[in-house]
Amino acid sequence: MRLNNATIKQVIVSPVTLGERLRLCGIRPYNEYIDGNRTDTVLGYTYTVTCSGFQGERLDVKIPGKQLLGEDAYDHLVKFANIQLGIYSSFVKGQRGIDAVNIKAMAEGVTVIGG
Repeated sequence: MRLNNATIKQVIVSPVTLGERLRLCGIRPYNEYIDGNRTDTVLGYTYTVTCSGFQGERLDVKIPGKQLLGEDAYDHLVKFANIQLGIYSSFVKGQRGIDAVNIKAMAEGVTVIGG
């Protein structure tokens, strides 16, 4: 099967792919955009974790709503509730073809599970 811009959005990645150890290393808000312009409305928070399944590579996980963890949770292992993963492609401006395939993640919640 060959993926294109429409079918690549239908690919679902298993959470097992990330590995068993997700270590929190950052939290930042994400805002609403209207007509391509950023507004001051915060829609939720992005939790950045390192993934043991990807040799420590980082992944951003968006969770809508209020901030669930603070900076005191940095460098602790976390678990996401109902995490959903997919892939998307990125392109180099002015060139044809896909530059990279990336993982996107959304969840409903996050908790600290250990050090």
